[in-house]
Amino acid sequence: MSLSRLTLFAVAASFVATAALGEDTSTPPVSTSGRDHHMMRGMFTREERMMLFADMFKATAGMTDDQKKEYRQQQRSRFMAMSDSDRAKFKSDLDERWSALSVDQKAAMTARMQAFMAERHSGEQ
Repeated sequence: MSLSRLTLFAVAASFVATAALGEDTSTPPVSTSGRDHHMMRGMFTREERMMLFADMFKATAGMTDDQKKEYRQQQRSRFMAMSDSDRAKFKSDLDERWSALSVDQKAAMTARMQAFMAERHSGEQ
């Protein structure tokens, strides 16, 4: 994965991670409409979300904004429709892929996410 793609991925993943910091993740989301923009907070760990967004970034490369939005909506619907065993298998795969990354790759992704979150929060005051 090139450095520019890794950077873009980290920025995208930080959008999700930023919002998840203040949320109670002990319960899964209630909505099953597929339109719940925060459904991933209670369903995936930070590392799992990072891997998920890396996949989404690759899958939507070259798409228009409307196509990307439709893809995200389809993915939300798919995740919400998963059985508990399917979700556990999917999460296990994400965890394995995160574990397979080198320490340097993990550190770079985490550092970029933290820098992005700090920049984003500095404008809120």
